[in-house]
Amino acid sequence: MSGGEARPSTSVPRLGIGLPYFASLPVELYQSGLIDFVEITPETICRQRPTETAIELEIVPQQMEKARSTCAGLPMVVHGVELSIGSAHGWNTAYLEMLDAFRETWPFVWHSEHLGFQTFLGADGSTQEVGVPLPLPPTMEAADLVARRSAMILQRYGVPFLLENPAYYLPDPPSDPEIGDDIGLMRRILQRSGSLQLLDLHNVYCNAINHRFDPFEAVDRMPLDAVAEIHIAGGSWENGFWMDAHDGRVPEPVWDLLEYTLPQCPCVGGIVFEMLDEHVPKLGVDAIQQELTHARKIWTRRRQGDSNGVTRLSDFARTVSTCP
Repeated sequence: MSGGEARPSTSVPRLGIGLPYFASLPVELYQSGLIDFVEITPETICRQRPTETAIELEIVPQQMEKARSTCAGLPMVVHGVELSIGSAHGWNTAYLEMLDAFRETWPFVWHSEHLGFQTFLGADGSTQEVGVPLPLPPTMEAADLVARRSAMILQRYGVPFLLENPAYYLPDPPSDPEIGDDIGLMRRILQRSGSLQLLDLHNVYCNAINHRFDPFEAVDRMPLDAVAEIHIAGGSWENGFWMDAHDGRVPEPVWDLLEYTLPQCPCVGGIVFEMLDEHVPKLGVDAIQQELTHARKIWTRRRQGDSNGVTRLSDFARTVSTCP
């Protein structure tokens, strides 16, 4: 490639259907044959340990051992939440130091992070936590910052590194014409860094509902040849917004998006059904198994390159018409 573009890291094994690790779920689910790999957020088995200069993330050995025992024999990928790769003042080095230790004990096939930031410098110069990842403006400055850091991570760990497209709730952030929007931002970062994309289809659906655009047209503009993993999830309404809450079953339009998108992703390694730990009891094991089974049926058809009769505009128009 030319023009400062990096060669994408496309050596992604095809794993199949994945599920996040939750200590609250029965071990039998992870060994049931419904799951081909496990996705773990390492921060969930860590504790924060304050030092004189920073707050370290320390792996809790008992929790690590329980996770490894539960997922024995399954390939594992990492999905981080606390790196804050887009923070202008610097990323979370404590997360990387923890991930170094994590990898020594439990190697991962690939790892991913959210394309966004969740820390900033306060008026007193201290780092302030936002609490959730916030999207970056689609600017050259943001793209080049994240591309440099992504390339460093690729070199540090030597396995594919994925960036997840975010959900966003405020429209029209400041942008550069060379980038355009969040899709252009992702494309430039991947081109410049050699990283890959974690395509969260529920985030696409969430944004389409809240900002009234066609999600299929958005998918058509994405660098699908660089998609290494796909997330599906559920959400819910709150204060007039469809939230990326990970609190329920996958909406039918998201299944339609998966049917449409998956055959166009030649390098994808797996699909993960996401939820948050606090919503696992409400969903229940039976519902989780049903979602995994549905995902597997679509996965087995992936080579057909067929959108399975999804009517792109009309189906989504009916969904939008039900918005409160």
